[in-house]
Amino acid sequence: MQIPLGNYVVRVRWLVVCVMVVAIWGCVRLGLWQWHKAAQKQEITRALMHHGAVIQPPPPALDAPDTVAALHLQTVEFKGHYLPQYAFFLDNQVEQGQAGFHVITPFLLSDQQHVIWVNRGWLAGFADHQQTPEIATSQAEQVIQGLFWQQTKVGYRLDKPGQTWQPVQPVIDFTYLRQHVPYVFPDVILKLDPAAADGYLRHWDVPAGQVEKHLSYAYQWFGFAVASVVIGLTQMVEKRA
Repeated sequence: MQIPLGNYVVRVRWLVVCVMVVAIWGCVRLGLWQWHKAAQKQEITRALMHHGAVIQPPPPALDAPDTVAALHLQTVEFKGHYLPQYAFFLDNQVEQGQAGFHVITPFLLSDQQHVIWVNRGWLAGFADHQQTPEIATSQAEQVIQGLFWQQTKVGYRLDKPGQTWQPVQPVIDFTYLRQHVPYVFPDVILKLDPAAADGYLRHWDVPAGQVEKHLSYAYQWFGFAVASVVIGLTQMVEKRA
């Protein structure tokens, strides 16, 4: 197949086209992922800078999507107790250059029907990646506060969700969690207040340069997508005899 183009002709090579499409798709997806990470960190920074009054939503209010959306990035307070049997480690979390985990534990609210998933902070990992830290969790009734984060996207996972409970998980996948946890909950993470007890290292504020770093990576991936187009076309454009 040939497409005339002035003094040149485009000879369509389907292998080149396929490689080019895959490269563009992959680069654009990675660029959008970095762009989304930058937007998330900008939202966290804005929320922490405009720390408002503490809201105490009743548990049934978490069933209403409009209420959940309105609570996004608000400081909220809940009464209940932790369910350590459903806790898990969120893998591949880095703090000051060291790899580790975020400790994610469900908090059963006072109505005994709803839970809220709580990010209790960061713990260092081990050289043996299969080894996990020992954690202590109080099951006494208590009141917790934190930043209400509505999670609208699931991160990319290379593995398939297991049929059994996984104590270490690569992403927070609420569909997977609902298959194993017999309570009602929205797609929300409560980022536990740094001053609260029963938690670990919590730096919810975004370090300087983090937003710019993710934007820089996004621009690089978008640039690779453009380069893929240029390289692909140069492989198919020939000057007419």
